[in-house]
Amino acid sequence: LCLFVPTMSFKLRARTYVPIIASAAVIGLAALYLRSKEKKLLTEAPLKQAIKKEKKESSEPAPTPATTPVPKPVVPEKRKGPVKTIFKTKVQGSAGLCAYVVESAKAAIQDREIFHLAVAGGSVLDALVYLKNYKSEVDFSKFVLSFVDHKCIPPEHDQATAAKCKAKFVDESGISLVIMPVSTPQLGTDGSVEAEYYAEELQGAGVPHDDSGFPVFDMVILGLEEDGSVGCIHPMGPAVATTDKTVAGSPKEEEPSSITLTIESINNALEVVVAAFGEDKKEAVKRALKRPAEEPRGTYPAQLLKKPIYFLDKGAAAAVSVF
Repeated sequence: LCLFVPTMSFKLRARTYVPIIASAAVIGLAALYLRSKEKKLLTEAPLKQAIKKEKKESSEPAPTPATTPVPKPVVPEKRKGPVKTIFKTKVQGSAGLCAYVVESAKAAIQDREIFHLAVAGGSVLDALVYLKNYKSEVDFSKFVLSFVDHKCIPPEHDQATAAKCKAKFVDESGISLVIMPVSTPQLGTDGSVEAEYYAEELQGAGVPHDDSGFPVFDMVILGLEEDGSVGCIHPMGPAVATTDKTVAGSPKEEEPSSITLTIESINNALEVVVAAFGEDKKEAVKRALKRPAEEPRGTYPAQLLKKPIYFLDKGAAAAVSVF
């Protein structure tokens, strides 16, 4: 009997507790499974959301030049020297420049019903191709376009600044008032006679002039060459030495002569903008910003600009810290 009772007691205990232990084990395993599942969901959810967001952003169209933020206009009277606006890429810089031109034009047109713009030849013309995107925002028929510089060749020649402007932005934006230069090669060989003609054209076309006889453009847009040339004002050339004329001749070896606004005419504009894009411009930008200007006058013409507004991409601004 003594042997039987413990044996029965063990069997009874086994029948009583084994199911309970088994149930507890199942519940515990289920809890561990749910815990691991919850942890996995919490970990994967943000990743899935990030992937979904990335796919959505990549499928959205890239912003057009017209949607590029407009740099805040700079009031020339409130600054003492050069200022800069830096963009990541040349395309963004070009779009930003066009947006800035349009904002200045809208203000001038609202104030005086007209906007006098002078542009230089060269690579800067490529930066103005996005003006056409603003036809719904500004009245381009109120623009009067002049040239900072122009070769003494017929305006319709494919290498002429006038023809390049027409092809790149004038026709598509709807600018109809263009002050064309006179080109008659037999008049002279150094561009001085053509320069006098263009100075008369500017006055006759109604470009405002101050009491000293210098034109007052709303905006002048320049490029920047590695040697510091702006317009066709070259280092130590006759144009940079000319201080008493509004337009000067600018002869160049083995090329047709050019006409160019003088430094005095350029600095007389309400806004002077310099557009320089690409890493190959970084040393030119750095040197152009040196003040005071190197002596003798005209060693590096860009240094003679009084209050330029620089539009740069990261490459062109790479050698400049603060200015």
